[in-house]
Amino acid sequence: MALAIIDISDTGIQLAIGDEVVNTSPGIAVLDGDRLLLGQEALNNARLLPRWTNNRFWNQLSTDPIANRTANIRHHADLAFAHLESIWTPVSADVDAVILLVPCYYDHQQLGLLLGIANECGMPVAGVADSSLLAVSGTALTPLSLHLDIHLHRITLAKIHSGAVLSRREVTTVAELGLFTLWERWGDIIANQFIQTSRFDPMHQASSEQALFNALPGWIAERGMDRSHAFELELGDVHHRVIVTSDQLVTACTQIFPQIVQSIRAQIPTGTTATLIVSPRFAGIPGLRDSLDLITNLATVQLEPDEVIRNAFVHADKITSDEVISHVVSLPIAAMGLSPNRQDSERATHLLKRNSAVPVGSAFKLSEESIVNLTMAESDPACTIYPHGNALYIDVHTTGIVQLNGQPVSDQTTIAPGDVLSIGGEELTFISVAGHGN
Repeated sequence: MALAIIDISDTGIQLAIGDEVVNTSPGIAVLDGDRLLLGQEALNNARLLPRWTNNRFWNQLSTDPIANRTANIRHHADLAFAHLESIWTPVSADVDAVILLVPCYYDHQQLGLLLGIANECGMPVAGVADSSLLAVSGTALTPLSLHLDIHLHRITLAKIHSGAVLSRREVTTVAELGLFTLWERWGDIIANQFIQTSRFDPMHQASSEQALFNALPGWIAERGMDRSHAFELELGDVHHRVIVTSDQLVTACTQIFPQIVQSIRAQIPTGTTATLIVSPRFAGIPGLRDSLDLITNLATVQLEPDEVIRNAFVHADKITSDEVISHVVSLPIAAMGLSPNRQDSERATHLLKRNSAVPVGSAFKLSEESIVNLTMAESDPACTIYPHGNALYIDVHTTGIVQLNGQPVSDQTTIAPGDVLSIGGEELTFISVAGHGN
């Protein structure tokens, strides 16, 4: 039986068959006369055809009449149906069953409406599951864990209880703005930088404005931890290029970071250690990691793209049903424990350089400058080393200069006694000192 997973997200509905994502379609619609554009085609024409654009129909899924309704498009449910049908129809002959992954903020009415839309599309839905639950189901968790996600028009925080059963509990809407607002703000910042450096205004013509916003989401996601990054536009035979810094971009986010930190802190009781699982949709957003570092007793895990899809295939048998379809918000699985190499009774507790050793403590940040004298980095750390459970971890903030045992380091890498860390050619060794860390 061919199984398809459809992850309902307004940032881009993902369709996967056989553990492979075959389509990602943004939740946007543009009506040009009698022609309805959907998904990527709509996104690529939103600035060129500004007469009628809607990107809120998945976020506000309902049958309430919309202000700019037409004879065929009366409410957001009509747009959602047209969008979902456009995704489903090309693969319908090749799929025998579908699992829908739904946003954690959908209520019972929206879930019922979505199932009705899927039925009208002729979709053989075999299961519906909470996307936050599936996102964290392959991650090592503490008993209290949180899933932070960003959508087009909101940021959500879902509480995850991990014990004998993994379950998604309360959901908080952290902010009523999301990626769409950030894209608008970043677009203005980049346009102003173009004007200041070359007097070229990409917002002056619809074609150059469209080109800017076509390139923007991918550019943000791929910029990584770079402090400055070139933004480039190819317009006919003319090449435009401007350098944009993280400090410039972060001004677009200053409103939401305190809200995120406050919401997370409110969920963590005093003296409790928690795990925060961060959606891959936050990739490239500057300043988020620094804001999260302000929260004590919090281990942060950055999810990989498509991880929720992969986890859904792993647990498909626990989600699907031949009888009544229910909204799955818990899985009969124990939370993933620490892997064997993370359960050693002896874990690294100190950093050693020549004859000097310092304890890791709750977290130790290192930069190219601070590693020379084995001191804590006061700003712009290249990496953070921190204990979690019975293991020591390293998170990398500046790519390309941090190595562990001569190899590049990825986030959430565990460290064992005897491992050698190098930053910019300077080395230190991790050691275990009796009486510390366990």
